[in-house]
Amino acid sequence: MEVIMGVQVELFKALRSVKIGSDEASKVVEELEGHIAVKITEANKELVGELKSQRWVLGFLLIVTTISAGLGGYVAFILK
Repeated sequence: MEVIMGVQVELFKALRSVKIGSDEASKVVEELEGHIAVKITEANKELVGELKSQRWVLGFLLIVTTISAGLGGYVAFILK
């Protein structure tokens, strides 16, 4: 986050150095922030979907493992 903040500050300073007013420079920086946020969201959309599906699979595997361990313990108890 520090890198992004540094870029925003540097952009603002650069805009001010070419005599763009504070309000206009702030608007440019805000628009750039919004554009970057949209692009990051778009770029991560597929990854987020994959992670959600993997979370479901991991939950399912945890349930199956728990049931298997319980059954294994029950069978071991019965066979004693």
